[in-house]
Amino acid sequence: MSYANVGMRHPVWAPLTSHTEGSEPVYGTGIVVEEGISATLTFNTDANAVLYGDDRIVDMDDGITGYTISFNPTGLRDATRAAMLGEEANTGDVYEITDAGSPWGGFGYFRVMRDEDRKKYYEAYWCRKLKFREPSQETRTKEGTITWRTPTLEGTGAGLDVDGGDKLKYIKHKTFETPAAAKAWLDGLANVPAAVTT
Repeated sequence: MSYANVGMRHPVWAPLTSHTEGSEPVYGTGIVVEEGISATLTFNTDANAVLYGDDRIVDMDDGITGYTISFNPTGLRDATRAAMLGEEANTGDVYEITDAGSPWGGFGYFRVMRDEDRKKYYEAYWCRKLKFREPSQETRTKEGTITWRTPTLEGTGAGLDVDGGDKLKYIKHKTFETPAAAKAWLDGLANVPAAVTT
């Protein structure tokens, strides 16, 4: 039986402008990021939080304490770098990489899935609060044929109290029958203007 991931589409990002405990965060105007190649989520847990008794494990705390995401787009426009990485835009279309750090934001994309009948469906994911950085950048000469070199952004996610309960919430996701419905859900969460969505 197959419920396999066969694609990735429509990465979006929005600046997190405010958050009140017990409610969902508020975002500013979002953007559609350049095309997505891959996104790898890694969840952090405390693997050593194990309680032993009578020479055996009787309890353990394996809850998520945070997460990281490795996101590989086809490239980054200057405006995208400024939005997601906090690069400073100056007059004359000059951008500065500074020590200010990157802003908190929300980030989402949808996964193209295929079931056992080879029918496609679409899983959209929204990371509520995270910061991205570009840990390295490689540039090389063309050696005969083109070698595609694309950026990889590393993100660190944080949990939020969004409903007044006793659990921090990190990422929400929803499954859709069509890609248009998945895009519309993400665009709504990220406040992407209708004129710029792709």
